[in-house]
Amino acid sequence: MFAFPTSNGMNLHKFFANAVVFAGFVAVPFIPFIVLGQSTFFPFITGKNFAFRALVEIMFSAWIVLAVIDPAYRPKKSYLLYAFAAFVGIITLASIFGADPAKSFWSNYERMEGVVTYFHLFAYFVVASTVLTVRGFWRPYLNFNLFAGVIMAIIGVMQWAGHVKISQGGIRIDGTLGNTEYLGTYALFNIFIALFLLVREKLDTTGGNIRMVIYGLIIILQTFALYHSGTRGAILGLIAGLGLATLLVAIFEKNNKLIRKSAIGIVIAIILFVGGFIAIRDASFIQQSPVLSRLAAISPTEGTGHARLMVWGMAYEGFKEKPILGWGMDNFMYVFSKYYDPNMYAQEQWFDRAHNVVFDWLVAGGALGLLGYLSLFGLSLYYIWRPAPLETASGRSVAPSLTGRTDELSVLEKSVLTGLLGGYFFQNLFVFDNITSLIYFGMILAYVEGMNRGQLTTDTASQTTDRNAENKSKNIKKDAAEKEDLTFMVSGGAFIFAIVLLYNVNYSPFMQNITFIKGLTDRTDPSLARNLAFFKDALAYDSMGETEIREQLTPFSTTAFDSSKGISDIQQQFLLLTKSELEKQAAEHPSDARAQLFAGSFLSKVGKYDESLVYLNKAAELSPTKQSILFELGNAHYGNKNTAKAEEIFKRAFELAPEYPEAKKFYLQVLELNGKHAETVKILKEYPAPKV
Repeated sequence: MFAFPTSNGMNLHKFFANAVVFAGFVAVPFIPFIVLGQSTFFPFITGKNFAFRALVEIMFSAWIVLAVIDPAYRPKKSYLLYAFAAFVGIITLASIFGADPAKSFWSNYERMEGVVTYFHLFAYFVVASTVLTVRGFWRPYLNFNLFAGVIMAIIGVMQWAGHVKISQGGIRIDGTLGNTEYLGTYALFNIFIALFLLVREKLDTTGGNIRMVIYGLIIILQTFALYHSGTRGAILGLIAGLGLATLLVAIFEKNNKLIRKSAIGIVIAIILFVGGFIAIRDASFIQQSPVLSRLAAISPTEGTGHARLMVWGMAYEGFKEKPILGWGMDNFMYVFSKYYDPNMYAQEQWFDRAHNVVFDWLVAGGALGLLGYLSLFGLSLYYIWRPAPLETASGRSVAPSLTGRTDELSVLEKSVLTGLLGGYFFQNLFVFDNITSLIYFGMILAYVEGMNRGQLTTDTASQTTDRNAENKSKNIKKDAAEKEDLTFMVSGGAFIFAIVLLYNVNYSPFMQNITFIKGLTDRTDPSLARNLAFFKDALAYDSMGETEIREQLTPFSTTAFDSSKGISDIQQQFLLLTKSELEKQAAEHPSDARAQLFAGSFLSKVGKYDESLVYLNKAAELSPTKQSILFELGNAHYGNKNTAKAEEIFKRAFELAPEYPEAKKFYLQVLELNGKHAETVKILKEYPAPKV
């Protein structure tokens, strides 16, 4: 792999830079296995994301050295490259001019997405599309990812068998990803990658036959994991992707009639399977199956399907308000609060995603952001289906027939890659990305970009460059010395660049996270003074987790102490810190209904009703149709002994959705308190309790 001559310093730098980059490629497929246990807040999310960022920063810094030393490692002109760069630029602008630029860039610990992740994803794309292509290492790398995927699937099988604990509980397996939907998407990618490598094999060799059997077994294993993850979006994505792939083969395969007829048969079988499932969805064997019953329960009028439609409606309203650049990444909650549908009362109260990739990008980046995202798919398909250009060592594009070799994919291979992208996009109409799916997406984009570059080896490029330099240069030693000096400068600069990135991007937020979790979980000091110090230290980092720390302070300061002993000095300090931080949060985010609600709710809990009303009124102004905010506002007025105003507020909450039991309960209670028994009876007659 590293067959580099080391007769001079420049080649030694090149050797070590390649070694660093390839070490990163070896590590990346194992990022999904990172779980930091109880040492971090959101242990299934943060460890994976910090690892990816750190690895990419190191790899990209080493790649800079390679790109300076050897032109073969530099990106070529490419529509896909330009589109990816433009997309990152658009979402950066959208976030700068969005509702909360800091959160858009850094995100939070629960999601750890944000613009910073897409900077790293783009860097990973650049490094992978150049280095793996130059070294001709794509097939081994795809196989290595499948190897890691097999380990993940085996963990899932062991969870299914009861030998390994499922982190979310229940019966739906999640591997080491901490979320069944994440495992479903992971398995989806592995199924299609294995299928792609399978159809590239030849039946006329023993090795090819063995590899086909292995790929087939991997597909079965990953399908088992996908099914038992119970992830409806990924299962539908698999069906849609396979349907698309076989349809394309049926249409465009002209040379092999057997493959074409088989594809037509599979298309018909998929249609019959889907239609038959819909027809018998109420059958007992389907309803008794945990996975099949979930698929059968998909409905636009009830359950999560109905909730998603309501959320998509809110997202569309937000898009209409800011159609060009949207609200910025990770700012969906602003839209959710402002355009909240009161019929969402039975669902989660704080959606931070639309659970639909189209609406998510319309909100995060507006029409430009969505177009930028879609261009990645469109240009990938363009490069997959057009004849692949090849380059000579001099960089001139030539037709495959002139070189005696071809990198063009067969119709079957093109169709499988298209099915992969189609299935992934289809499943994202119902779920949202995570770092694992983004890594796979970035890898597939890099592979397509690599096909567009053609297979050019470093050694060939270097030898050609050296020969040209030798023929044209009259002062070879002088040129070599100058290159040596430049190489040392670039290598030193790249090392410093990596250190700066690692510290600024990862150190502070990571240290804040582990300090914060100590504040939540450390019980070595019964007085909790140690916890208070941890919370203060975590806040002092002034990093991406401040909002989550402040929100966790609220329940900790009120429930972590023995109330029967009165308020201790330490608890009083906690209460003062919480009040200060929540008020600071509300001041820093005046348009965030959640920030106002947390401040107002806390102040109401500690009996400071007049102060709480300032924040709760602001929250209700920002999110006028959200019943949970109105409940807090009504209770604050009640605590302030203004039952007339409390009645007005609870009535407003009740009228937003009279069938909401909690809203009816609050309204009836305040009516009775205000002596309006006749109105209570009237409401009970008009809106009787539902029969169980």
